[in-house]
Amino acid sequence: MKAVIITVPMKPPQQIAAIQYPVDGNKTIEYENPVQCPINGLLAKTLEKAEEVKVIYIMTSGKNSKCEQNKKAFIEELESINKEIGAVLSYDTVEIDFLATKQTYNKLITDLADKIPENAELYVDITFGFKPEILSLFCALRFVEEFRNAIVQYIVYGKVEFNPKTQQIEHPMLFDITSLYYLFKLMGTMGAGNAESAAETLKDFFAM
Repeated sequence: MKAVIITVPMKPPQQIAAIQYPVDGNKTIEYENPVQCPINGLLAKTLEKAEEVKVIYIMTSGKNSKCEQNKKAFIEELESINKEIGAVLSYDTVEIDFLATKQTYNKLITDLADKIPENAELYVDITFGFKPEILSLFCALRFVEEFRNAIVQYIVYGKVEFNPKTQQIEHPMLFDITSLYYLFKLMGTMGAGNAESAAETLKDFFAM
């Protein structure tokens, strides 16, 4: 089954626009319609009828966090996409504090490891994650690949810029950064005997 992991934004829902994201690189992830949650476009292209899909939303708590409203909007968008497809969707959440502490990292890693099913194909959207959260998420992905027979299929990141005068969104782009995760994985398993052979291994990876 698919397991989809989505970092939910904390900012007000009215600031989360539906965007048609062009793709630089892997065109298989490009979707022709605007979406608020970038990976929903990829799911529109890959979901199958009667397929079981577990969607896990990473929710960040804070005094002004609007994660709950944004999660609801993301679910409504995905449900609308899925109407004509007919996948079997289920939802779960991991809640963490907006704090860069060891406790926050530990909770994210252990909760995700508990909630990701065995043998899952992982689809991940880190567009709205805060920086330490992404590092912890990579650790969780590495754990479930090693001990739950999961496999990371896609990690996507949606980028936008804002016009300094009008604050309108400009230059959106969706990136497939799955290779960055596999570089992270390579660095943790590299068995080279010296710096020179390790550097050659890296060069071979970058040439792929």
